[in-house]
Amino acid sequence: MAEPDIDLAGRTPAPAPTIVYLDQNKWIDLARAVKDPDRYPEHYAVLETLVEGSKAGRLIVPLTQTNIYETHKTSDPGRRHDLAFTQASLSQGRVFRGRHKRLEVEATDVMRRAYGLEPLPRAANWFISKVFFEATVEWESDRLAVTVSPRLFEAMQNDPPRFLYDYLMNTPEPVRVAAVKRFSEDSEKLRQRVEARRARDANEPLSMRRRIYSANLMVDDLEMLSRFIPRAGLPTTNENEIFSKCARKLINESPSYLIERELTLKLEAQPRPIAENDFRDMQAFCAVIAYADIVVAENQFSNLAQQAGLDKIFKTRVITRLAAFPAEFESSTAQVA
Repeated sequence: MAEPDIDLAGRTPAPAPTIVYLDQNKWIDLARAVKDPDRYPEHYAVLETLVEGSKAGRLIVPLTQTNIYETHKTSDPGRRHDLAFTQASLSQGRVFRGRHKRLEVEATDVMRRAYGLEPLPRAANWFISKVFFEATVEWESDRLAVTVSPRLFEAMQNDPPRFLYDYLMNTPEPVRVAAVKRFSEDSEKLRQRVEARRARDANEPLSMRRRIYSANLMVDDLEMLSRFIPRAGLPTTNENEIFSKCARKLINESPSYLIERELTLKLEAQPRPIAENDFRDMQAFCAVIAYADIVVAENQFSNLAQQAGLDKIFKTRVITRLAAFPAEFESSTAQVA
């Protein structure tokens, strides 16, 4: 959730801006309204609320990697321009940080709390970046596939909308197509693994499936979690001791893990095959449910999140109708005031 700005002069701090997530279909609705406001007056009214709130500093509308991917894969240049222009302008190039960075912070907090330590100090709204590629990977990470110089990174921070729009519109076509193809191929491999596990565990009670999925998360991410330990400032760096003490807490108390597990359990309980789109929606909800104040998304994952009680756990308003946003926004800001 948004944190209030700090006024070092001692004045009353400004109210924290409301953080809003829009799923891709809602961005499509807004892009249509930008292009033809007379044809989409209801959505244009929402757009006006978003623009006015953003300009006044009352709200922030970051993108997720899912938004960026969905726009980037749009093959029609005209439609891609409409989306890219709308997203870059309204989001101001800001993005929710990727899974690795979120887990680094969340897991560090959990481990420190287990040893009776305070969280490490960090910037307000640390989970939002002005650099579009940090929706996937951090600039200083060795996982970044290309070299980005400090000078270029600074330029991106100084003009986030332009660099986001340029990426979405001016990536060479062969590179764009190859990236989309690679994502789909990786998603299909993951889908097959998930379906195999789903079939294997279908007859297990929910409590057992929850334990199995928790164990899988730990095993899959053990190497990554180990890399967080030296920077966590714990009284020991003995991994066996730390994981013995914290393993269950890491899954149950790290928002990204908790959300992924509970949404997966709900999704796998549905009587239908899992599709590639499900993984993208899952990725987005894991990034936003704990950190957005208002989530405006399609019925399926909104319902799954509510069924799992995630909206209540994280005090996040989850709605499905874009037209309902202005009233929801005014209600949330009135409560803060």
